[in-house]
Amino acid sequence: MAHYRRFDYRVESLNQIIIGLNTSIKSLQKKMEEENWYDGIWFLEEAEPVYGLAFIAFQNYIIGSIKDFSTNTNNKVNYYKKEPNLIGFERSSIELIIGLANYFKHKDDKVLHDHTRLILESFNLKYDNETFIDETPIFMGLAILNDKWNLFDVFKIVINWRENLWNEES
Repeated sequence: MAHYRRFDYRVESLNQIIIGLNTSIKSLQKKMEEENWYDGIWFLEEAEPVYGLAFIAFQNYIIGSIKDFSTNTNNKVNYYKKEPNLIGFERSSIELIIGLANYFKHKDDKVLHDHTRLILESFNLKYDNETFIDETPIFMGLAILNDKWNLFDVFKIVINWRENLWNEES
């Protein structure tokens, strides 16, 4: 019999959030097709906050899933690592998602937290104020996770990670 905390009551709200954010991205893409002045730079400027919010939603789901699994988040960093490292890197996709969420939340601070900075550096992501919009950690990190920038594919990553926590325990 499955543990009662295994039931994923968080997944539907995350799905609804991603549907809404994906709709926002599609509307920006449509604007790019319809407005001759609205180019790729405008799109990136307006899409970065949308993708940033998606990473925050994924982070919230990940941390909530850790709480569901272990009843506390004291060792959350250990749970981020319970997935193979991305090919060519020394960290997992969950660690990248967490790093991107923290970057987005704190990018306007003068200094990022050490853990966030180390994650971004491990993925060779530039995070200084001189970074051009097309080279920000949000877009470069998203491309590492999914070369089509598909939020539903990232959604699958976090859903599978959560399920693997429980499978590993069985």
